[in-house]
Amino acid sequence: MIYYFSGTGNSLYVARHLADALGERLCPMTLPAPTNDEVIGLVFPVYGWGIPNVVEQFARNMRFESCYLYAVMTCGDDMGYADEVLEKALGRKLDAAFSVLMPDVYVCLPGFDVDSKEECKEKFAQEEFSVKEIAACIKERKQVRKLKRGPFPWTKTYVIRPLFNRYLVTDKYFRVDASKCISCGRCQKMCPVGNILIVDEVPQWQKHCSGCLACYHACPHHAINFGKMTQKKGQYNLMKQLHE
Repeated sequence: MIYYFSGTGNSLYVARHLADALGERLCPMTLPAPTNDEVIGLVFPVYGWGIPNVVEQFARNMRFESCYLYAVMTCGDDMGYADEVLEKALGRKLDAAFSVLMPDVYVCLPGFDVDSKEECKEKFAQEEFSVKEIAACIKERKQVRKLKRGPFPWTKTYVIRPLFNRYLVTDKYFRVDASKCISCGRCQKMCPVGNILIVDEVPQWQKHCSGCLACYHACPHHAINFGKMTQKKGQYNLMKQLHE
């Protein structure tokens, strides 16, 4: 079984390729089905050099005691000590852990924007090679960690991440430009945690945001922004293609 969480589609993309390579089933972390499988995988994106709140809740609620347990974490650049954060939530060590570079989707701080088409193309090409390598390790039940922690990983995970979670994992800054919004409901459809309702033809957030930015990236007219920071930033939404 492979459990996954994905907002803009990167982690689902990797999870599907890995499931095909291993002949495994996929299950979303938002609707977890219990399993007694001997090999269990967790595929999810890295948020703020740690794990999404959805993944943390899933890890605390599930029990994986006697299986070979591995994690595949997608990230735009580096992942810090996200594996350690996951292990703390799980209450056990991972048997294997991997990071896979995928197109960057975080746009809510200065200096952060989506990758160029060329960068996306390079990362997708590398993803195919990475998944094959990961699948080979899992088939052999290897005890291994192949992770891109990046510079200053401890500081990023244990100093910056708590601030990131406290001030930026929130839906209170989302704003809708009524002159651009066409009430298509795509933001509601793409939200992986059901955090958006359409009220009087306008999206409203319900205060249990995962911070994935799927709503921002999915909007066909760039009507949704995270404060003023994202008004001139790019958009990326692989999830729509995966569901078409």
